[in-house]
Amino acid sequence: MSLDIFVQIRRAGVQVQAKVAVQLDDMSVQEASYYGGVADYQRYNGYVLANMDIRQGDLLIDLSNVDPRTGSLTQYRVVESSEQFPDQHTELVCDLVRGT
Repeated sequence: MSLDIFVQIRRAGVQVQAKVAVQLDDMSVQEASYYGGVADYQRYNGYVLANMDIRQGDLLIDLSNVDPRTGSLTQYRVVESSEQFPDQHTELVCDLVRGT
């Protein structure tokens, strides 16, 4: 499954990008276990159609979708350094943040 969303990127509580289009694809269980062991994660492969400085630990805040569990905007945490490619796209791995 893919999600096409717009996010705000925050680093250490400070906004670094106001509105960025991101595609999030569900990660397979086998691939997700590489990053997080056996813990219960909702992990995604993310794609941005630009070369951007997105760092491990950055918070992606969905600008439209509300997390029904928290009642606030859905948030994702980047869990690996992003990778930039010559064709002007960036790939990243992120987790759904619950309980914020």
